[in-house]
Amino acid sequence: MTDHFSSLPPFLKEYIHTSRWTEFRDVQLRAFEVMDGTDSHLLLSSGTSSGKTEAAMFPVIASLHRDPPKGVGALYISPLKALIDDQFGRLSLVLRDSYIELTSWHGESEAGMKERLRKDPSGILQITPESLQGLVYGDPEDVRRLFGDLRFVIIDEVHSFMDSDRGIQLLCCLERMERVTGTCARRIGLSATLSDTSAAEAWLSAATGRKTVSVVCPAEQKRDVRILYNFIPPENPDDGSTARRIAIGRTYTRMFHETDGRSSIIFVNSRITAERTARSLSKMAERMGSKLEVFVHHGSVSKESRKVAEERLRSGRSDVTTVATSTLELGVDIGSLDTILQIGPPHSCSSLLQRMGRSGRRGGAQSLVMMCNDDAQMWWSDVYGVSVNLVRSIAMVELAVKEGWVEPPRTVKCPYGILLQQTMAYLRNSLGAKFTELCDEVLALYPFRFITKDDYKVLIKYMVERGLLDYLKDATLVLGREGERIAFGKGFPIVFAGSKDIEIRFEGKPIGTVQKIPEVGGNILLSGRVWAISSISPDGTVAEVVESDGSSDTSWKSGAPEYHSRVLRKMREVLFSDEQYDYVDDAGLRRLNESRRAAKEAGMGKVFSQVNNYNRICPWIGSRKFDTMHRMLHAMPDVKVLRYLEPYTIDIACDYDYIDLMKSLEGYSQNFDLTELVTYRDDLIIGKYDEYVPESLLMKAFAADRLDSDFDVAK
Repeated sequence: MTDHFSSLPPFLKEYIHTSRWTEFRDVQLRAFEVMDGTDSHLLLSSGTSSGKTEAAMFPVIASLHRDPPKGVGALYISPLKALIDDQFGRLSLVLRDSYIELTSWHGESEAGMKERLRKDPSGILQITPESLQGLVYGDPEDVRRLFGDLRFVIIDEVHSFMDSDRGIQLLCCLERMERVTGTCARRIGLSATLSDTSAAEAWLSAATGRKTVSVVCPAEQKRDVRILYNFIPPENPDDGSTARRIAIGRTYTRMFHETDGRSSIIFVNSRITAERTARSLSKMAERMGSKLEVFVHHGSVSKESRKVAEERLRSGRSDVTTVATSTLELGVDIGSLDTILQIGPPHSCSSLLQRMGRSGRRGGAQSLVMMCNDDAQMWWSDVYGVSVNLVRSIAMVELAVKEGWVEPPRTVKCPYGILLQQTMAYLRNSLGAKFTELCDEVLALYPFRFITKDDYKVLIKYMVERGLLDYLKDATLVLGREGERIAFGKGFPIVFAGSKDIEIRFEGKPIGTVQKIPEVGGNILLSGRVWAISSISPDGTVAEVVESDGSSDTSWKSGAPEYHSRVLRKMREVLFSDEQYDYVDDAGLRRLNESRRAAKEAGMGKVFSQVNNYNRICPWIGSRKFDTMHRMLHAMPDVKVLRYLEPYTIDIACDYDYIDLMKSLEGYSQNFDLTELVTYRDDLIIGKYDEYVPESLLMKAFAADRLDSDFDVAK
């Protein structure tokens, strides 16, 4: 060990010996150096199971033991309740003989534990942003009693917060707490998927006046990737769609052989794909006489069912497969898995690395098999003869696995919905405030730095019109009747938008939720099984079901994926090179070479080319930039957009050459307000509280945060 070991309290030394550590890992040694030798914030970026949690917590625990705080000494903030529960179990073992109290606080935490903390605040508090808001916007004296001696804030999976509404809420809560208490706790961010730490450093340092130091330890584990290509032909009435059924069967046979006798997760990109995959794989296992158990894990499956799936994976059995969406992507401990399957390319390189990191926890190589299934009935399986799914799969492997790149977080400039929510949170426990006070206490918070006072006035005026606020005679603003209903409602601290789902129960126990159900007697697919609706409650919120032998599908709404410009550029590079990737199977390589020939014939190698009697633009830019370019071209009077395939090609009729067209686009972006590109067809209500924001501000927010005219088109 090192001098760092000798400085630790006895209970930590005992834990290290019991765990049979022989040395500290690199990330842990370097974390000690920053924590002991500076007063900076700390960002820890290293691979899955690299010891990040211990690297963050050991210096914090040692400090709290040496100098016990008068109140809560450290906050551990997590994006998931399940992750808090998991870490609570791990840290309880570490702190067993320490006399440092550990408290878990979220919607499902034990009430007695919360009450004990309120009466005698101390130690380490594990909490979600929603629960933290409930504490820091309470009585200021209570806030000071709880957090008046706070020294550390540990933010787990920091990348998941950085460009989300919950991240904006979290920064507001931390800044509010520091204003009330006068403290400036050191922040420690943890992430396994950051390629550029500068944005995360700025995020952690926000409004604190203290710099962030990064400790970056690239993953040392070997990574094995394979791409398996499957083509599924369209339905053909002439042969009874026999060829299609055979191809689908062959695809699931390959999937079965990759999972049988192994502990694995099959990641998919949507809940309906998870349900279909689990159902079909279960049938395949049954036909093969296998003991393989297949579970489903996504946000619409009940908490109880998800917990069973996690426990089965954690058991170490080699005959368990769980089909999951992003719900198993983050760091809940599920033990050592043999392999990870990914159906189709994930929506981001960050997800690819996060999902791959779920394997190889015994120190062996991380293993991921990506099954690229081209279904000819879907338009994206063939864009002018190019398999864009296959090309994107290769591009993302090259970027994430070979180069270690992931998408940088975006800065949200106009979070009017969160500003509205934070305004009501400030007024919730006050006697009211003048507009100038709201500007100083709410608008001045770091996440709202791009929003002007004039826009805030527009928002406040609209909140009064909607009954969220009332003006008193002396111009004091207080919560109105509608504002009180919302601010004192159960779900007020939750800032992410949720759908009004219908709960499905079997024998009185919840198995999950759906967004739409058929009439009584109809079937739904949920938790990997088909169920028949036996009854529906009078208010339509609950349905009882029985198992069915029939067939069905269940659909859930989800947003369209967005792709970064670098992913599109890498796709172009893959398409117009001659490299034969050794991790792609023979069928995939044949399809890749076919796609390369087709791309050349379609003019996709040039940004601007003539095809027949029109011009084709292949800009190879990200989804938002492509959408903005398409809108601009539509707005130009001397350009006619004929067709487009987002985010790949736009076919136009015009008299411009390439240089003149790009100059016109540049002039449009410089001389016109992008708000003019927002139309009545755009869904402006994206966040939970956006419905209470005036349309004029929502249009500004859409233009600022959903459009991007910095095209930087590849030549």
